[in-house]
Amino acid sequence: MKRLSFLLIIVLCSTELLHAQSVIDKFFQKYQNDPAFTVVNITPKMFTMFSKVATDDPDFKKITSVTSKLKGLRILVKEDAKDGQRLYREAAQFLTSELEELMSVRSKDADVKFMVKENNKGNIGELVMLVGSTDTFLALTLFGDLSLNEISDIAKDVKIDGFENLSKLPKKKP
Repeated sequence: MKRLSFLLIIVLCSTELLHAQSVIDKFFQKYQNDPAFTVVNITPKMFTMFSKVATDDPDFKKITSVTSKLKGLRILVKEDAKDGQRLYREAAQFLTSELEELMSVRSKDADVKFMVKENNKGNIGELVMLVGSTDTFLALTLFGDLSLNEISDIAKDVKIDGFENLSKLPKKKP
């Protein structure tokens, strides 16, 4: 319930558009005004505000320590999509050589791809996740300065389809 509340607060309080540039921005721009899609944009300001919330809950503190390093999050979802796999392939065409594949999962029902762009510190500056199935499509891009371990920790705490695959990645030793 805490995790759902966390996401709900972020989504409801976010009013500005995300200004960070992504390699997949053109795909987002193509579909962001299509009423068949749900669009979520969370700005750096929202993450800054959220990290200042006072609490004694250790899980919440863990999440806020990571969210303070985030610069933005964009999610584009089409549910009840008969063309989820086609959208997945279309979005994948927007991925450039700036991104490196982190992981991909292909099953009978869905394709999932994680791509990353490292910053000059060797941390993840951008993470792109694409999910295409027979009935759903999701594109997510996350900006910040996060280690793979921190992203893996987020994946355990946030309930977004496909994100659970990130928790399966091996932990990188500090």
